[in-house]
Amino acid sequence: MLYSIIKKEFLLVRRDVHAVMVLFVMPVAFILIMSLSLQDTFQKEEKDKPSVGLVFAQSADEDTAIGKLLATIAGFQLVKYTTSDPRDIVINDKLVATILVPHDFVTRFDTEKTLPQQKSVTPLQINYAPTTPESIRKLLYTSLSLKLVVFQAEIKISGTINKKSKKVDATVNELIEEKELYDQQDRQPSSVEQTVPAWLIFSMFFVVIPISTTFLIEKQQGTLQRLKTMPVPGSYFLIGKLLPYLLINIIQTILMFLVGIYLLPLLGGQALHLSENAWLLAPMSIAVSIAAISFALLIATLVRTTEQATTIGGISNLLFGAIGGVMIPTFIMPEVMQNFARYSPMNWGLEGFLTIILRQGSFTEIVPEMVKLLLFGLALFGLAIWFHRRTVVT
Repeated sequence: MLYSIIKKEFLLVRRDVHAVMVLFVMPVAFILIMSLSLQDTFQKEEKDKPSVGLVFAQSADEDTAIGKLLATIAGFQLVKYTTSDPRDIVINDKLVATILVPHDFVTRFDTEKTLPQQKSVTPLQINYAPTTPESIRKLLYTSLSLKLVVFQAEIKISGTINKKSKKVDATVNELIEEKELYDQQDRQPSSVEQTVPAWLIFSMFFVVIPISTTFLIEKQQGTLQRLKTMPVPGSYFLIGKLLPYLLINIIQTILMFLVGIYLLPLLGGQALHLSENAWLLAPMSIAVSIAAISFALLIATLVRTTEQATTIGGISNLLFGAIGGVMIPTFIMPEVMQNFARYSPMNWGLEGFLTIILRQGSFTEIVPEMVKLLLFGLALFGLAIWFHRRTVVT
């Protein structure tokens, strides 16, 4: 009997192709639009850093050890120039400042000599644009000072700077070891890493519309009444609805990740990269799907009209998405909203996907999110069965 109920549900899904197509077209559209629109916002692009002009008195000074050191100041984009009026450079190239590097300053740190003993030297000169904020000025001065202090300390430690050395601060690097907790350096997701799983989850929860609609149609046509006259547990009817949409959600998952991997790069966006733990997407997507379908079944057993189904289901999804980090990433939310996000089932799913994609997480690391989703799904499925058994079919 359960097989017949499941077969009936597949036939209903096949007859309502337009509703099913929405479940695929909608997330693809959102992923493409949001990924391409927010690409520069999510990326830490060089163009987003304040630009500073680095003006050398002689072009040959650029290839010295101190010249290379000055060209890499953290937090700023350095643009090299030869001798020129700093005011013209700032105005024409829209820089926040220029750093003038005198020739005798460079020769003081000649890579073939030890620390010089000369008492006076023409200092570096920082010329700020009038509109440069005080915070940027302090950051530039502090970063530049730190570079020079480290450079001088290196000379004192090593006694001399080897001209053939690949790094100016080689000795310092021997004293400090840097390690990444994960394989990737940037823990903030890119636009494609955020939007693909986020809108996939949102579309999974949107099955509330077709499930509620078919449920109400069967109710109006007397299908439920006929089924209740048969010696079949009421849970069979809901299980029969769960399996077809579980398959639809799995297909959604495969399609959305293929869009991120192959289609987005063709349109000029970033490509989504998956590692060897990509198989974990399968159990994670199943957990999200069970939670989403159970929620849809509960709504379907409670509503009386399709208008109620679309309104309640749509608003609930929007609230879950807004709070859970789908529409607004949680890492840019204030702490209060981040605490609220932890109570959204969409956030549980999103965190699970990000653990796999970004943090190269193992199965044990996604278990907490999967358990929350499955418990949420089982609780709602149980409520759906309870309400379904008490529904008066007319």
